[in-house]
This record gives sequence, structure tokens and C-alpha cells, in this order.
Amino acid sequence: MRYRVAVGDRRIGIDATPEGRLLIDGRVVAYDAREIAPGTWSVVVDGRSHEVVLLGNGRAHIDGSEVALAVADERALAARTDRSLVAGGRHELRAPMPGLLKAVHVKEGDIVQRDGAVATLEAMKMENELRAPARATVQRLAAVAGSKVESGSLIAVLVEEPA
Repeated sequence: MRYRVAVGDRRIGIDATPEGRLLIDGRVVAYDAREIAPGTWSVVVDGRSHEVVLLGNGRAHIDGSEVALAVADERALAARTDRSLVAGGRHELRAPMPGLLKAVHVKEGDIVQRDGAVATLEAMKMENELRAPARATVQRLAAVAGSKVESGSLIAVLVEEPA
């Protein structure tokens, strides 16, 4: 799973592998993170220990200093950048991560309701439902159940229907 972390003015890319490895800005690091009290974490990165207290509202104390803290995983980033909206009510539904397309729940010409399931993607042994961002007609299916897809691969093209 990929994360983008902002600590104060610093931006950090973090990749966590299913095997428990952590890459920070592309560099493999040793780490351990344990919640020692509700909202308080002991985090050891490359042998350096840090106390992190989550304050909420995008704020945290790290080693006693208050900083702005924002963490977004790759799914939240894909949603936030709204890559799905192209123009004129046309939406491209794309894979938020590489995986196996387990099921396609619609066919071309179907009308799917807002938040209706379009497809199910399995990634890292977890199933993720890809949902329609609006009430729309399925204009095109670009992938079939059983196929492996890369992050950003086109799954379906949806055209918004009038409310």
C-alpha cells in the first residue's frame, strides 16, 4: 500500500509491503510502530525512536513538537485527485492499485446508481469494490473479470444520466 505523508512542510512517500517492509522515499528502512496508549504511538525508524501523539484535525505532537500531519493512502489520493472525471459527465473508472479483477457487476448499456458496484478488484488478498461516482450509463467496459490490471488501468467508462 502506498501512502503520501505530509509532516509540517515535508512531503514523504511511503510504501508498505505485505511482507512488512517499509520504503520511505524509495529507501528500505527498518521500522516498528506500536500504540502505547489510545492515540499515542511509539515509532522506531532506522533505530531512532519517536513519540507520536495524534491530536486530530490534521495535527500531531512528534517528539514534543506540534506539527501539521496528513496521511493519505493510494485510494484516497486517487479519489482526491478525481482522475475519474474527464468532461461533460463522462467518468473513467480506473484501478486504484494493481490487482486481479475478480468480478465485473455490470455490462455495457446498464444504468448504475451512484455508489453502485461496477467491479471488484482483489489486491493484496483484499477485495475492493469500484463504485460509480454518479448515476450513469456504462458506455464501455475496458477489462474483464479474471484479468490482471495495473494501477491506473481503465476499467469502465460511465456517462452520467440526468437526475
